[in-house]
Amino acid sequence: MAILARMSAAGMDLSNYDQAGEGLTELVKKQPGFIIHVAYKTPDGVGVGEVWESREQSEKFFNENVKPNVPFEIKREVIELHNLVQP
Repeated sequence: MAILARMSAAGMDLSNYDQAGEGLTELVKKQPGFIIHVAYKTPDGVGVGEVWESREQSEKFFNENVKPNVPFEIKREVIELHNLVQP
């Protein structure tokens, strides 16, 4: 089942996000199950949303690539999607 992973990093600004994402952007595009990634400014820092085909695929990428390379505490919430419409 497809999931939405919502993440937030208090204290991270968009410049920090851009720097951390340099190596991760191309890598995530090649991951099995990856559908889309969005990032946006929040009052506390940066928010990220990702849609994946499964929770396991999302968690594997996050634990192996994001956690070790992003020097901010990331709060993560996973939501099972009821529907996903793609072009």
